[in-house]
Amino acid sequence: MPRRLKYPPYVVVRIPRDMVEVYETNILDLVFGENGDMARRIVDYIKKNERIYPDEYKEIIKDSSERMRYYRTLRKMISLGMLKRGKDGSYILSDEFALKLGAMIEKWRAILR
Repeated sequence: MPRRLKYPPYVVVRIPRDMVEVYETNILDLVFGENGDMARRIVDYIKKNERIYPDEYKEIIKDSSERMRYYRTLRKMISLGMLKRGKDGSYILSDEFALKLGAMIEKWRAILR
């Protein structure tokens, strides 16, 4: 029986100082850095098939060396709220990440007033 995934309680997101870089860089590349392409593949697969089951990772990764990157990215996406658990242990896209960012924006605007 496979081990249960451990999700990090906090996720570090590095925001660049240059505003042009923020606007020109894909959000997945900003959040995941070098694993942005893996996150993009996961999102594209879920958009195409509506969900991803735990055993379907073989369709996303190209070789066995990417397996660790896949699981690291998956755990980070779940902790951020980009993905959530669906039926039968599958993962589906979630808007919790947008809600968290929206709450942070509102708190910052309250400070500015």
